[in-house]
Amino acid sequence: METSPRPAPFGPPDEDCPVHVGALLPGAPHRLVEVLGEDGTVTPPSACRDAYALKRLVHHARPGTDLADPSQLHWDDHPGQWPA
Repeated sequence: METSPRPAPFGPPDEDCPVHVGALLPGAPHRLVEVLGEDGTVTPPSACRDAYALKRLVHHARPGTDLADPSQLHWDDHPGQWPA
């Protein structure tokens, strides 16, 4: 019995890049996002449907993060794009 391939898990964010946005998967209504909080803990993967949800999550977990700064935000693929 064959199983469909699963996307590779993305690595956790770190001090060098505290926000990690997972891959844009076909048919998925969201992207998974992890944030390294100010207290050093990583948020559980959170489903973000759009840039507004990303901004809310990051603002809550790590206030002051500049989402326009590519050194603070890693996209697995298609930066800035969200599911249609």
